Amino acid sequence: MNSKNFFHRWKEGILSLSPEKQIKGKMIGLIGGIVGLTIAMVIMIYRKQWGFSIFVFFIIWIQFIGYISTRQQLIAMKEMMKGLGPQQQDMESPKVDNEIGNLR
Repeated sequence: MNSKNFFHRWKEGILSLSPEKQIKGKMIGLIGGIVGLTIAMVIMIYRKQWGFSIFVFFIIWIQFIGYISTRQQLIAMKEMMKGLGPQQQDMESPKVDNEIGNLR
């Protein structure tokens, strides 16, 4: 697999992600950022670099607020999908009937 083929397949995979999986990926990225920044802040405090550690603390805080917001988006999306489930089945049934041969 050459690099051109790899990036083409990667692009197709990214574009075909469902919104729920995109939000879950964003949450994982935010958690990784929070963990990495927390480790960096602990090291800076250990080395007594107070000024920059305060700056990093507020970046962690912004990341945490972003995580909470993204989590609420995921919960709202799941609730919306629960409500759309029966409606979506009603919309798909004529399509299935046509495939079987039962025309309405």
